[in-house]
Amino acid sequence: MTGAACAFPASEDRGPRGRGRRPRAALARLSARLVRRGTALLALAVAVYTAVEVFSYLATYPDAASRARLAGLQDNPALRMLQGIPHAIDTPGGFVAWDGGWVLVSIVGIWALLTTGRLLRGEEESGRAELVLASPLRADRAVLVQLAVLMCAAAMVGAAVAVVLAAAGTGVRGSILFGLAVAGFAATFVGIAAVTAQTFEVSRRATGAAAALLGLMFVVRVLANSGDSRGWIRWMTPYGWMDELHPYRDPRLQALAVLLVTPVLLGAAAVRLRRARDTGGALLAERDRRPSRARLLSGPTAFAWRTTQGVLIGWVAGVAAYAFVIGATLGTVVDLITNDPTYRRMLRTLGWDAAQATKGYLAIMGTLIGLFLALYACWRVGAARAEEATGRLDNTLSRAVSRRRWLLAHILLTMTAVVLIGVASALALWTGTAIGGAGVGVADAFGSVMNTLPVVVLLTGVAVLLYGAEPRLAVTASIAVAVTTYLVQLLGPTLRWPGWILDTSPFHHLAAVPADPFAALSATVMALLGLALMAAGVAAFERRDLTGA
Repeated sequence: MTGAACAFPASEDRGPRGRGRRPRAALARLSARLVRRGTALLALAVAVYTAVEVFSYLATYPDAASRARLAGLQDNPALRMLQGIPHAIDTPGGFVAWDGGWVLVSIVGIWALLTTGRLLRGEEESGRAELVLASPLRADRAVLVQLAVLMCAAAMVGAAVAVVLAAAGTGVRGSILFGLAVAGFAATFVGIAAVTAQTFEVSRRATGAAAALLGLMFVVRVLANSGDSRGWIRWMTPYGWMDELHPYRDPRLQALAVLLVTPVLLGAAAVRLRRARDTGGALLAERDRRPSRARLLSGPTAFAWRTTQGVLIGWVAGVAAYAFVIGATLGTVVDLITNDPTYRRMLRTLGWDAAQATKGYLAIMGTLIGLFLALYACWRVGAARAEEATGRLDNTLSRAVSRRRWLLAHILLTMTAVVLIGVASALALWTGTAIGGAGVGVADAFGSVMNTLPVVVLLTGVAVLLYGAEPRLAVTASIAVAVTTYLVQLLGPTLRWPGWILDTSPFHHLAAVPADPFAALSATVMALLGLALMAAGVAAFERRDLTGA
């Protein structure tokens, strides 16, 4: 509150010539300050991911002969559905756009909708937006300024991708086109989240609706890539626009035009919708006709569960759906890997036994799902931070509730939710393998996912410690740690990184379950270390002052 109040001194706009200009500039500075840390971390993360994709391609496919074999991926239906139709993948830039492009845009899309929801509906829901509107600044103009800041942040993320690709020698023109497309994708979901922020009265519902649209658009893209006759469906989703761009060979600029024009139209719609409603209201305001629901209001633990169960359902559905797709395509991908000599060399580098390729690949996919579990845990600790930032924690602690009890309740809910997501993902993974005919048992599917729980406990401990010591870094820094350590384990062996670097990743100390036996000793050490970090975080939280946003 103090930041918003200080940003708009009453004496700034007394002159008629400057009326409205200084409040807009002050709001732009305030909005930039609220999103700059997350934007910088995201730009760094996507830049590192892009660089790793390029160098991994160059190490795996060093010559024309090895790259020519990639043409066979064109006819693989499983890979087409998951990653899109390959185009120009005999070039480093084309391969990055195909292999890592959908991951990059998914990450920036999620960031865009979460950041937009927090900056628009979240600030309004907390009451801080009223301080901004106390200045001579109309509500729709305020939204326009905030959207401009968010669009600039999306452009920065796209620029980070383009600069890395160009510096890696993939081609300046293709790098710029792909960077613009990533920025346009992020800006599109800024616009979508801005519209849902005007539509729903509660921030979590506005963000949930935008997230549901992102998931639906990915499903539409999978459907479009499942057959040539359904290719026209790609024009119905931003994922499809990315697939249609072809930045590194025969680019289709109409796809880029759609990616750049759509955010403008969505932003204009959001500004117009903001003009049509009152502050604190929404286009779909809830009617207070139902009886009050006292269920799950008996204490801080029950209330924390109630306020996050909707998002948990979304995580369960999303991760389980992805696990199902992995399972359904497992047999096809394993056949591709074992029949390609380049991939067989990679298997030997990773220590795989060719006779256990299915179980080895299952172990890698289980580790990826473990990363998703860790990201959820980091977000869930962020929910505790949100209670503190919005001032709800002050009301809770004014009652007979200790700080320790409150934070331990959030930690318990985090671990419970992680197990629920893990069980649902393991079941979906096994179901997919059964339908796809991969011949994976239930125990192997559960083992590949549950094997990662010690790492999740450790990374949750990191998030809790950060929350106790530096609450503003609790989510962003813990997510950065989780993603970085995963990339170290994923790419380090292939790129022949030194052993001491690999040892910094907790994922490196996991056994490749179900291909290898469960590593009980390292799992126990990581779990105990995670619990110790949680205890240190709780102790630090008890000693510090409560902080606002």
